[in-house]
Amino acid sequence: MKKVLKIFLLIVCLILVVIIGFILTLQIFEYRPALETELSITNNPDDTSDYWAKQNETIRILTFNIGYASLSETEDFAMDGGSKGRMDSLAEVETNLSGISTIIETVDANITLLQEVDEDSHRSYNTLQYSRFQQLLPIASTLAYNYRCIFVPFPFNVTQMMGKVNSGIATFTDFHQSEAIRIQLPGSFSWPLRLANLKRCMVITRVPVEGSDQELVIINVHLSAYDDGEMRLQETDALKNLMAVERENGNYVVVGGDFNQTFPDAVSMNTTDEGEIPVYYYELKNPDFWEAFPLAGDWFLENNFHFAADISTPTCRLLHQPLDTENPENNQYYVIDGFIISDNIKLESVETLNEGFRYSDHNPVMMEIRLNP
Repeated sequence: MKKVLKIFLLIVCLILVVIIGFILTLQIFEYRPALETELSITNNPDDTSDYWAKQNETIRILTFNIGYASLSETEDFAMDGGSKGRMDSLAEVETNLSGISTIIETVDANITLLQEVDEDSHRSYNTLQYSRFQQLLPIASTLAYNYRCIFVPFPFNVTQMMGKVNSGIATFTDFHQSEAIRIQLPGSFSWPLRLANLKRCMVITRVPVEGSDQELVIINVHLSAYDDGEMRLQETDALKNLMAVERENGNYVVVGGDFNQTFPDAVSMNTTDEGEIPVYYYELKNPDFWEAFPLAGDWFLENNFHFAADISTPTCRLLHQPLDTENPENNQYYVIDGFIISDNIKLESVETLNEGFRYSDHNPVMMEIRLNP
C-alpha cells in the first residue's frame, strides 16, 4: 500500500513540475511589447506628391478580419462554444488563403486593413500569410503583432491546440507612408491567462496629403472579444483620445477594423424596469452566446466623428458551429466591422461584401471616401 501511495505521489509531483515548468517558460518568453513601437514599412514608394493622398479624389478602403485563413464556413471554435482550434489540413488553409486573396485583389482598394494575419503559426500550419499578401499587394505595408506566444495550450485537446502563434494586424496602402506606429492598448487578462493571450494594439499609419499640411491618419484596430466588456471600454477610450488629438491637429482620421462591438445602427436600447437592454438588429438567439456589446456612439457624434457601417449584411458570425447554409436562421450574426471617420471626410459609400463567410468568420467591408479641401 505504501509503495502504491509513493508511486501516486511521485506521479502527482511530476505533473506539478511539468505544469509549473511550462508556466515559467511562458513567463520567460512572454511577448512584452513597448507602449509605442515604430514599425518598418516595406515597399514604401517615394515621398513625392505622386504617392500622397489627394483631396477631392475617391479613396477606396477595405477592412477584413481574415481569421488567420482558418475560420471558414466549415469551422467552429472552442472559445465560441465549438470544439476546434485549428483546421484539419494545410490544404484547407491554402484554399482559404486563395479565396481571401481573390477578394482582396477584386476590391483593388487604395488602403487595405487586415486583422488576424498569421505568420508562421502552428494553428494555421505555419503559412506565411503576411508574406503572401505582400506578394499579392506589392505596395507600402506594415505589420504589428498583437498575438505572440511560443505555445498556446488551448483548446484542451492535444490535436486541436493552437501551439505557437505569431499573428497581427496589417495595413497596406498605395500611398507613401511617412510613419507607422504600433500603440499598445490598455488592459490585460490576469496572470497566468495573459501569458498565452493577445496583447491588443492599434496601428497608426500617416500619409501626406497633397496641397496641405494635413495628414491622412489611418488607424487599424482589432479590439478585445472574450473579456467581460471592461477591456473593450478601456481600449475604446484610448482610441477616442488618439482620434481627438489627431482631429485637433487638423488631420483626416479614418479608423477601421474589427471593433468586437456592435455598431450603433445595428442596436437600439430598450428601457425597462431593470434598466436599458440592448436590442440587436441581428438578434442574440441564446443568452449563452457571445455578446458583442454596443459601441457607445454619443462621444463620437458629439466630437463630430461619423460611423460607416452597412448593417444590411452581417459582418461576422459566431463560431459555435459550422455555418448552417441550409437554415441560415440557425446562425448567430453580428455587425462589428466597419469604420469611423472625421467630419472633414465625405463618406461616398460603405458596403459589407456578402462573401457568405466562405473563407473567414468575417465578411469584408469596403468604404469609399473623399478628403474635403
